[in-house]
Amino acid sequence: MLIIQYRAHDYFQHQLDESFIGLAFVLTDKYEGDLDVFPPHKPKIIIHEGFICIKKLELNVGGENETSKFKKNLEIEFNEVKKVYFDKSDDTEDFFLNIPEGNYDRLGFGIHLSDHLDNPSVYITASYYSSTCELIPVTIELFGAKPRFDLEMNTDNSPMLSFTSDRTINPSIIFEINASKWLDTLSIDDLENAQKVEDSILINDKYNRHLYFKLAAEIHKGDEINMELR
Repeated sequence: MLIIQYRAHDYFQHQLDESFIGLAFVLTDKYEGDLDVFPPHKPKIIIHEGFICIKKLELNVGGENETSKFKKNLEIEFNEVKKVYFDKSDDTEDFFLNIPEGNYDRLGFGIHLSDHLDNPSVYITASYYSSTCELIPVTIELFGAKPRFDLEMNTDNSPMLSFTSDRTINPSIIFEINASKWLDTLSIDDLENAQKVEDSILINDKYNRHLYFKLAAEIHKGDEINMELR
């Protein structure tokens, strides 16, 4: 059995006997307070925050418990798209998945994004440090696309993952999205010549469309998403 919990772990914790894994989404950036980390031929873009809108989660697992070996493919499609904010200072999980106890030698996840109401599937705010030493606000909105990211944690060369009812030792799965590498596809000329809306750069399907399609192509690849245990 798998039960999806969205920000509801405290309510379910005392009712379920299954073990759980937490899923958390974080946004990383190359900027650490020093503009010298940016190569001179690349624009200096400092990422602040953002969110993604998740429509579906897929879980593929393989492992064994005391009685048998097992493989399971599970799919959770939300009735209402979940908006998940990136928060660099927040260590809490965005989702909890309850799964049977056991030793797992494979964990695979599929993440499907989608627009929701007026919200794009991917939203990022940043600042561009221009050639005139100005900080110009940058907003990126991915509309009209449905990116899907597939990631797998294979334990062939490491100990099997053990999930038990002892919730104090169960790990969290962290999806680290290195959006600064998405932005590496933009050049200094792209940002210097970008159309401005109220003194800021807006990149979406209506403004700066040539930059939008550059970024959309990178985001769809999903190459800059890593999955690791915490």
